[in-house]
Amino acid sequence: MFAADSTIAAVRRARLRANRETAFVGPDDRKAIEELHSDLRTGLSSRDGSELVLTQLAAVAEERHAIAATDLAVRREVSRRISAAFARLRALPSSDEISRRAPAELRGACGFTRVMISSARGSRWLPDMIRPGADSMPDSDEFERFAQDGNEIPLARMMLETEMVRRRVPIMVEHAEADPRTYKPLIRVTGSDSYIAAPISTNRRVIGFLHADRQGQANPLTSGDLDSLTRFASGFGVLFESAVLRERLEVQRRRAADLFAEASGELSDLAGAPLSAFPQADDSNSSVDPHRRRGAVRSDRLTEREREVLTLLSTGASNRAIARELFVSSETVKSHVTNVMRKFKVSSRSAAVAQYLQLHASDENRHG
Repeated sequence: MFAADSTIAAVRRARLRANRETAFVGPDDRKAIEELHSDLRTGLSSRDGSELVLTQLAAVAEERHAIAATDLAVRREVSRRISAAFARLRALPSSDEISRRAPAELRGACGFTRVMISSARGSRWLPDMIRPGADSMPDSDEFERFAQDGNEIPLARMMLETEMVRRRVPIMVEHAEADPRTYKPLIRVTGSDSYIAAPISTNRRVIGFLHADRQGQANPLTSGDLDSLTRFASGFGVLFESAVLRERLEVQRRRAADLFAEASGELSDLAGAPLSAFPQADDSNSSVDPHRRRGAVRSDRLTEREREVLTLLSTGASNRAIARELFVSSETVKSHVTNVMRKFKVSSRSAAVAQYLQLHASDENRHG
């Protein structure tokens, strides 16, 4: 029965170590304590040593309870750390910075030795960055060279990463070098014996992966680690997509502001310019109505509503303001502006307004 005491002590040491290193108790230790529990229960049928067996059964029951409590505590701590990591990532100014910081945040939250982030592009994937712990990857320079060389890896039919793209599920690899579904050049560079990975998805599309291992630790990877990685990858995908959308909206906002400022400036210049500053009819063709020359637009080709829109545009009014004034929708105003630009054969609102003002002045001169 000394073997039983030895097993209990070994499992206890593994549990305490896992708790210190934010890891879950490994499957081998769980199996050992469960097999011991079964053997001791069988031993109760013998009268010899029954008191010792009962003592050891009590110790096993205590250890089983401690394993469950440790796993629960680690799961709660990891969950708290992941939430804190998301808060820090959310505060970063750009999607690039979020992507750059994510591996270190994941490693710190879950206690992994190394974390690698990769991007998926069409039928290939590219390892982008690896974040190792202190002294955990002496060959990290070799990986950096591997990543900087732009080594795009084909998403071959039998590759595990291909499975993640197709099914959007996480994976666990226990024997990386022997597994035919792993990419051996990368395995040799990283030296991983085992690893876990999860897809990064945005809008139902896999855009990359997160890989993690516990290389150099006595703690093995477990299903609990896979759950933690999957949760982080899912939340990271949402954060990254939100950051990209914010950046796109900001670009559009700036473009709209620039266009508005340009149009306002042109309209201000037009408002302050005398009519003589506008192009006049060529004296050589003075006997010909300038609005009947080829390419010119006659005022009677404009509808009444188009003239109303142009008049309001010339005051610097926005589409929304014009819509309120004319009791129509902004889309209707936009449609009228588009039609006017087409008739005037110009590409900007300000140019259309300039031609309209010139046309309006010519009409007044003719009828004056």
